Amino acid sequence: MKIENIISFRYLFSRKSSNAIHWITGISILGISIGTASLILVLSIFNGFEELLSSFFSKHNPDVKIVLKEGKFFKDDSSTIARLQSLDGIKLISKTIEENALFIYQETQDFGTIMGVDSAYNVVCSFDEAIIEQSDLNCKEIKNCGLIGLGVRNKLGIDLSNPLDEIRIFIPTLNNGMEDRSMSSLRSLYIKASKVFNIHQEQDFEYIITDLDILRNYLQKENQLSSIEIKLKNANDDAVVQEIKKIMGNDFIVKDRAKQDESFIKIMKLEKWMFYALFSLTLIIVCFTLIGTLWMIVLEKKMDIAILKSLGMYDSDVKKIFIRLGLALSAIGILLGFVFSITFYFLQKKYGLIGVPEEFIIDSYPIKMLGLDFIIVAGTVLAIGFIASYLPSRKIDSIPSIFREE
Repeated sequence: MKIENIISFRYLFSRKSSNAIHWITGISILGISIGTASLILVLSIFNGFEELLSSFFSKHNPDVKIVLKEGKFFKDDSSTIARLQSLDGIKLISKTIEENALFIYQETQDFGTIMGVDSAYNVVCSFDEAIIEQSDLNCKEIKNCGLIGLGVRNKLGIDLSNPLDEIRIFIPTLNNGMEDRSMSSLRSLYIKASKVFNIHQEQDFEYIITDLDILRNYLQKENQLSSIEIKLKNANDDAVVQEIKKIMGNDFIVKDRAKQDESFIKIMKLEKWMFYALFSLTLIIVCFTLIGTLWMIVLEKKMDIAILKSLGMYDSDVKKIFIRLGLALSAIGILLGFVFSITFYFLQKKYGLIGVPEEFIIDSYPIKMLGLDFIIVAGTVLAIGFIASYLPSRKIDSIPSIFREE
């Protein structure tokens, strides 16, 4: 073991000349441990929310979604569909078409998206599990039934108990091959709300879902689609996804479950690291106590420093002693912080110490710990501890050596 390590270890556990230094040292370690635990818990809570919401969203996403790379609609090619159905890993295929629309119910109106789906859509997207309310309408006899999002129902004030009330839907139509958005070009499509679904805010507040053929006929796009949605025999079969990409070619984007929620995941990660940066700045403020601790230890060990210099130790070597002392204090704080955070993790998982409002889908904050987060936090705290240790060590340059003459 190097001499610098031995001396810094002795300074760490040796008795200080003043009780104030002991107290400040303890406060420094406690502050670092609380800051470390805070960083771990912030990351863990964001991990928990990301896992919760991603699983909730993806539950009603298809295993694979195919959309056009450029443009909105593409040809419903039966030969392509047949090639896809011939793949062993594909269980079921659903066709969809969607368009922006204006929804009017009685005296209320709002903009959203009308979506047409075929009979396989419920199975491909597990959509029946998202239904939270339904009327007494017999949609086998009434073709213009529609499923409405919970947000759309609330915004328009739709009453499912009154089957005579219909939702008027206005959609821009083509005029000489061009999309005409003037009010004169808007034709009405009437939908009777039969069911209410609840998936997530984006769909709940935007979508009304109806029959594929009805919407295609209304849009005059009898042989057009917006997307092809696929249910795989094995949801994570990357080999099948690659085969689908080969069949579809470069004009299409083939999205697996992860890519379908890509924008949401990016936003969650951005928020996660913004909060991490904010708590790191708080930890920097806490580390001012570490600077004060090391500064007082340097002053207390002034005679020792002078003697070490007289024995031939370079200033840089003496600085290493106090830098390593600061890193050791930071390491103790990190370990304590890990203990605090892990303890809180188990208590939160078992007892739900921090709850959420009653109208939310869960009772308490979700939390998930990842090993990588511990490594990142430890690296961050040690980096801050190194900077905090370096500043007091510069005082060593001004301490002269002692030479004794016999």
